[in-house]
Formats: sequence, C-alpha cells, structure tokens
Amino acid sequence: MSQRPPFTWIIRRTVWNSISLLIFRFKKAKKIPLPPRNPQPLRLVPVAERIPGVEVRDIYMADRIPPGESDKIMQASFSFRIWLGQVLPPVRPGLPQIDADINKAMQAACRPAYRKLYPPPALPDAFRHAGLPDLGEMATASPYACFLERNAAGELVWDFTDLDKHEIYPGLRPLGCCVYFKVEKGAGRLKASRITSVLGDIKAEDGRWNEAVRTAMCAASTKISLVNHFGWVHLACGGPLSVATRNHLYRDHPMCRLMWPHMFGTQNSNYLVAKGQMLRGGDFETVFSFTHEGMIDLFQRTFNSYRASVMVPTLDWHDRGLPEGKFDTPVQDNLRDLYDVMHAHTTRYINAYYDSDKDLQWDETVMAWLRALNDHIPNGIDGVTGGVVTRESLATLCAGFIYMASVQHEALGSCMWNYQMWVDKNPVRIHTSGKRVPVDVFQRLLNANFNLNVDRAKLMQDLSYFAVDARGAEAFRLFLSDLKALERKLAAEPYATWRVTPKMLEANINA
Repeated sequence: MSQRPPFTWIIRRTVWNSISLLIFRFKKAKKIPLPPRNPQPLRLVPVAERIPGVEVRDIYMADRIPPGESDKIMQASFSFRIWLGQVLPPVRPGLPQIDADINKAMQAACRPAYRKLYPPPALPDAFRHAGLPDLGEMATASPYACFLERNAAGELVWDFTDLDKHEIYPGLRPLGCCVYFKVEKGAGRLKASRITSVLGDIKAEDGRWNEAVRTAMCAASTKISLVNHFGWVHLACGGPLSVATRNHLYRDHPMCRLMWPHMFGTQNSNYLVAKGQMLRGGDFETVFSFTHEGMIDLFQRTFNSYRASVMVPTLDWHDRGLPEGKFDTPVQDNLRDLYDVMHAHTTRYINAYYDSDKDLQWDETVMAWLRALNDHIPNGIDGVTGGVVTRESLATLCAGFIYMASVQHEALGSCMWNYQMWVDKNPVRIHTSGKRVPVDVFQRLLNANFNLNVDRAKLMQDLSYFAVDARGAEAFRLFLSDLKALERKLAAEPYATWRVTPKMLEANINA
C-alpha cells in the first residue's frame, strides 16, 4: 500500500484537475479561416526576445501572433495557469509514490470525469505480458520506431547516449544509453541483444536486463516528447513553415491555399506552448528527468540537429540507414500509407497549376517561399527536395509539411496517451532509490497528455473552400476521398495503439 497523500495535495489536485477538465470540455474545433488579404510580415526572433525569462538565443520563433490566430481567451487561460503554477504548484517535493498496482494508480488519476470526456489510456499489446516490453517489438511497432537507425559500425540501434550531455535532477538515473538490435533470421523481427548505459554493458541474459530496458524506455519517452514533438515539429519545422508561408505566398496564390489549412494556428500554439514549457515550472521539467537548465540545453542543441527528411517516411528510412525487407515494419508501413495519400494530393494539385517544371521555376513567388524555407528551417529543405525545384520535389516537400502537421504531430504527441501513462512499463523518470513516480508527477503527466487530445480541426474534412478555382476544389475533394478510402482500409485491420488513421488526424498544429 502507498502512503496516503496529505490533504494539501488533495486541494492542489482538485484545482489542477478542474482546470484540465475545463480546458478539454470547452476547447472546440473551429473552422479554419481563409488567408487574410494584407498580412503584415512576421520576423523570426530569438525565444529570449519573445518570451522574457527564457534564456534561449539559438531557437527562433515569430515576433508576434498574427491577427486571426490570436485567441485572447486561450492566452488568458495560459497566463492564468503560469501564474497559478507559481502560487499553487501542481508538483512539489515529498509526496508519496503511486500505488504499486498501475491499474489502481491509473484509476486514482484518470477519474470518472476524465473518462466521460475521453477514453482512458489503452494498454499496448507490448505491455500486456509480465515484465518489461520487448524492445525489438517497440523498435518497429510503437511510436518509438522513429529512433531505429544504423550506426557507423553497421549495427541497428536506438542511440540515446547524447542525453547524458544535459543536467538531470539528483536522485534520478541518467538517461544516456544505446540499445543494440539483431535481426532474428527467419522470424522477420528484431531482438534487442545488448544495452549500454550507466548500469554497464548489459546483455539480454544478464540479471540487470530489466533495469537496462527501463532506462531505454525512459530515454525514448523523454526524447520523443521534448525533441521530436516539441523541439522539431513545433519549433524547428512548424514555426518556420508558418512564417515563410505568411511572408511569401500571397492570399490567392494556389500554393498559399494548399498550405494554409496545415499551418494556420501554428504561431498562437507555439507561443503559448513554448511559454508554458520553457518558463520555470512547466510540465516538461516537473515530469521528466532534466532540470530546467538541462532541458533548455537539450532544446538548443537538438533544434539545430533537425533533419527535414523526417517528414518523408521513405527518405527518413533511407537517411537512418535502414534496410528494406529484412524485418517486419508495421509502423513504417502505416506511415508510408498516410504519406502516400498526401503526396498523391499535392502531386495532383501542383500539376493542375503548373504544366511543366519550367513553369514552376518561373514563379518567383514560389521560389522566394522556398528560399525562405531553406533559410528558416534548421539545415534547410534540400534533404527533401534534393536541392532542385521541380513539380515532383515541390509535391514531396508539401506532402511532407502536411504529414508533419498531421501525422507526426499525432504520432509523437497525442498517441503518447496510450504509452507514457503506463509508467511501470514506460517510465518518464527513474529514481535511483527504487521508488515509484510520485502521485503529483503522475497526475501532471496525465493532465498534460489528456489535454493533447482536445478537439481540433480535423484533416478529414472538405477543404475545397480554400480553392481559388475549380482545379483546386477538385484536388481537395479527391484528397478527402482518398483519406476516407484509407480510413476504411485501416479500420478493417485489428486495433493497434501504434496505428495512426486519417480519422485521428488534425489539419494543423494548434493547441
């Protein structure tokens, strides 16, 4: 039995849970508006200049929230929560650990009021058996499949050794580790054979294997939320895309209408989320292992390591050095299916407006937009376009942006509801004392993931009202038809927590 929490915690929990429930209940999807007629250009400025108190000068964001995106009620809500976090912090030292029975801990945190608004976390198949998850399965059939790569020695790995570069709280286990995988011949699957970490060089038959697996799962959980989702989708790619599109594609340009539904709301979302997470006391630093200083260092270092080819599943697979046909790849197959629908859409749309590559290259508006994207996105977009401007390279890039704003934002964000909450299998921090996560940290983790699933504008809707003419309208309608067809196909397959379907996707990055 766990120690009973003090009454003061009950009060704090009631206040913060009520706020989380109110946000979920009253946040409703809104129709995405058409582009404004005379938008004022945005500037990219250091986060330190945009958000006083956050000393980050190597990451850039828009100098303001543009009219039309600015949501005064949402901004007031975020400001109130930041203020309340200073006077009534949702997490404080010394509270008891969660119940040893994860189901009881989940029931205590995910109360009936939550379950009435949204289904409780589903248990992934990989978590159903006793003991820790099979990392070979997690490397190909979970959101963490994005971390599998081939290293310089030709080995298949999850490499999280760079996480040791950043300060963590005393009493927590360092996250730096590397998992080595081998292909099981004839089985079409991967098997984790070895893990190096602060625990040593551990092989699968070692008695410390389970603790090494916990370290790897904690590292994966941390990196996917802080780096892949927030640092890369929101800051490194989504923000610059929005700025470049607003500044260089005029209202009635066909490419503006193609991109607008998938970047609207980004600046409002990025500003509010960055303010809430980068100032002291945010979710990230009170849930995961890094101190505030360690977290900020991590953001700054990884922002500049962004690789645009992560937006295109086939290119990403190639750039990670992974082989084709050597083992089963259910997540990769799912992501390719989704991207292919988006690529078919952008190809149809672009070919409807440009008869040749030369016609496209003569469009100075598009060329200026591409130059801005190359300047604003860390390491540019040549990893997607190959450094050439053709109808095909533009279609690949634009499909990648739609994929980033919808599929990646879902898979790396909202889908973690079904993974991170099972902290017995997928810890968000590991205490060296052996204690389980405290009740307040677990509750804050739940509230943060719960609010990632609020109602937002869906991708699977008729966006033909964005078209400037019949050609564009037909392309948008065919896109919706293709999404519906893929949804029917995927809905007929057995349920899996890792699978992303069109029905789940949002049109854009919007808090």
